[in-house]
Amino acid sequence: MKNLVFKAEEQNVKVSFLKDPNHIFENYDESVKYCVVADKKVLEQHPEFKNVLTANNFSIFEIEEAEKQKDIETYMSVIELMQSKNFNRHDFVVGFGGGAVTDLAGFVAATYMRGIKYMQIPTSLLAQVDASIGGKTGINHGKIKNFIGSFYNPTEIFICSDFLVTLQKQEFLNGLAEVIKHCLITSRDSLIRLSEQSEAIMNLDQDVLLKCIKESLETKANIVQQDFQESGQRKFLNFGHTFAHGIESANYDAPILHGHAVMIGMLMALKYSNELGKLEKDELDLAIKVMNEFDYDFKDVKFDTDIIFEAMKKDKKNTNAINLVLINEIGAPFIYQETSEESLKTFISKFIDDFTK
Repeated sequence: MKNLVFKAEEQNVKVSFLKDPNHIFENYDESVKYCVVADKKVLEQHPEFKNVLTANNFSIFEIEEAEKQKDIETYMSVIELMQSKNFNRHDFVVGFGGGAVTDLAGFVAATYMRGIKYMQIPTSLLAQVDASIGGKTGINHGKIKNFIGSFYNPTEIFICSDFLVTLQKQEFLNGLAEVIKHCLITSRDSLIRLSEQSEAIMNLDQDVLLKCIKESLETKANIVQQDFQESGQRKFLNFGHTFAHGIESANYDAPILHGHAVMIGMLMALKYSNELGKLEKDELDLAIKVMNEFDYDFKDVKFDTDIIFEAMKKDKKNTNAINLVLINEIGAPFIYQETSEESLKTFISKFIDDFTK
């Protein structure tokens, strides 16, 4: 008998860009129930928005420590709340907060009754430009991040620049690392354009921020659309991340911001690309110049060659070699399979010596 092959249904995701979040639920359907999984601290920083939620009688599940509560116990508590309120598949889960909150909320939406409608309101720059696009949801298990999870897209994403005003400078830069990454893997022109807007970005000019975020989201969305399950070119979005995960491992006892690890990881990937003869010196210099225009604080970052190297060897993206995303030129990433452990370890050691001088 001949095999049957069919195409699964494709889903459209609407992304809306706003300055004022208080308009998000202006035209909501009163016949639909909403469960808002919310970062408590962010909610308290925006009392008018919280008043909108309570005035509409939405169910609110507050998260006090997002990364610590991104676990099976919290997940079950949200499920039980929704079940007690008789939520059905026509109702909504809303993720309001940074990436850890939206990861949790997305996993609840993906699994409650095998899938319920999901809306994202990411409040950190990192969540807006990275976690909001791509459909990755999940919770931590043991000491492993996102060990349990699924791919599940929201129906709609609201990007509000007003939330960014309350972020501390280094937290803002935490998310900007992803914007810089998208430029580095897209084109030289986009990197130069980012450089020209750097002062306005750091001054939190909302018009410039929304435009910058939109361009960054378009870059990621275009890649994800072509490779939703991360089997091909979506891997380019991991530029700098294999090195970064090693750096995060070296700072396990005193965690650093993910974006700061990614910035260092991208610098390592750029320099390794140049050392291997793939990236020209003028391209390397341009990339470093733009990266240095943003005032990242790396003073508390710890380095250990052995820990970084061992963590890179265990990266889940590896095959029979350590898989690195490197670039031939700005905007031209490629997958490099490193089979010489000695060469890579020597490079890491030299980079640390130069970086910490």
